[in-house]
Amino acid sequence: MNNTNKDYLDQLSQCITIIPTNYVEALTMLHEKLDSLKLKWVVNGALAERLRLVKVDPDCIEIVTSKEGAEKIYSILQGLANQEISLQTKQLRNAVIGKVDYPVFARSYYFELVLNGITVKVEGDLQFKVGEWDWGEVFDFFPEFVYVTGKRIAVTPIPILYDFYSSIGWTDRSERIAATIKKPVNAKSLGVKLK
Repeated sequence: MNNTNKDYLDQLSQCITIIPTNYVEALTMLHEKLDSLKLKWVVNGALAERLRLVKVDPDCIEIVTSKEGAEKIYSILQGLANQEISLQTKQLRNAVIGKVDYPVFARSYYFELVLNGITVKVEGDLQFKVGEWDWGEVFDFFPEFVYVTGKRIAVTPIPILYDFYSSIGWTDRSERIAATIKKPVNAKSLGVKLK
């Protein structure tokens, strides 16, 4: 590939992201099953980043909703669930704050299922805790929307993810987002002629 083509593809990647087919199919299936419920749910984590053009490879679909939302999703998808929905606490990777490591915990009404070969993690009333600090407020915000095969999918806004990762010292993740945010995209850089 010559430099002109590589530059063009690098610029194009700032407008279009390629999602693996099995993720697209799983998201479409989720949308079809959940759209009629009229509940608030968002795609979170690495897939939300990928859908917003951050160069990261997702390993699952993370869905964040309310406790009631998680219970409704569970009732609709119960036949696919690997476990009962329950209040669970999980330890995540450590936070690095002021060069000191602290354990990070997530608590939610949680269950998993497999859809089209992809693990789907559903978290209702998601909260985080660092070390011995108190539990944070329930993770809630106004979502952003992306379109996947014509389906309007809610995702966690990139600034929310950036602030969260920065606040707990997950610099690898916050730097990846910062690199995406800083890259300017305009029609001229993509070779599009404007009248």
